[in-house]
Amino acid sequence: MRAASQGPAPRQTDMTARTPSRAANSSSAATGAAARVTRHEIASGDRAIAVHVCYPAGYPSAWGAHPLPWLLYLHAGGFVDGGVERAARLTQSLAAAVPAVVVAPEYSLAPDHPFPAAPEDAFNTTEWVLRNGRKLKVDKHRFALVGEEAGGNLAIAVAQMLRDRGLPAPVAQWLIRPVTDPCLQHASCGGAGKVPLETLQRLAGYYREYLPTPAASVHPYAAPAHAMRLAGLPATLIQVAEADALRPEGEAFGRKLAACGVATETQIMAGACGAGVEASHDRCQVWVEEGARYLRARLAAGDDASPQAERHPVDKPADMAP
Repeated sequence: MRAASQGPAPRQTDMTARTPSRAANSSSAATGAAARVTRHEIASGDRAIAVHVCYPAGYPSAWGAHPLPWLLYLHAGGFVDGGVERAARLTQSLAAAVPAVVVAPEYSLAPDHPFPAAPEDAFNTTEWVLRNGRKLKVDKHRFALVGEEAGGNLAIAVAQMLRDRGLPAPVAQWLIRPVTDPCLQHASCGGAGKVPLETLQRLAGYYREYLPTPAASVHPYAAPAHAMRLAGLPATLIQVAEADALRPEGEAFGRKLAACGVATETQIMAGACGAGVEASHDRCQVWVEEGARYLRARLAAGDDASPQAERHPVDKPADMAP
């Protein structure tokens, strides 16, 4: 697909031209397996939540004098399920591939803790890292947000909250198959991308658990697809699968971000990705490699939000589901 030549228009990259290196994959996996993870407990409102901090192998002693940047990773699970342990392989891969220190909170889940508990937990984790950067051995002001599915929704919420509350801004956010619209207006559209009724019912059920009141269902931190003010959010990479019920929603949100002046790139990944990058990690290495490449470039450039970055189309790996 073609990238716009002027202004912050959405960039959509069709992943169909380059095969990732097997050596790079095996190296990342080996390094990720040796990552060091520490567990912390922090206060979030009247709750205590666990936060896992994943360091690349050998960090900091083998990495020189300068601290690494960090990533806030928010797991998938439809706001009602999932957890940091299920995302462990992905967070370890990211720690090695970016490289960065990956911070992953066990945010509160609905229905026991409906909105706004989860985004507040994610925000409070971010604030905790910003206060304790030296202790955690990170470059606290050089960070990005990453989330899959419901975690993508929460990453957008954290970006808005940081902007609205006057805290340091992330340099980028990487949204993997994000859910952004409790109304499911794109998911229910007709055509080839129409979502099966069973999937629609499941998504609607998740939202009912997470957003039990009408006010919550239209709040910009819960429904970013309907937010009136998205300007000022960080440069964004959105990844959606070519064959995925969440593709229309992700593409539509990319267009909305771009219309608000946010440098946005949407990558349409060939084929499908099983149940997602967390759950189908081995089949989705190309997603991780492209996301890590994007984050490396953004973190190296600081707050440079130019939408004119080079495109890198990628072949579908042979073992990726059709």
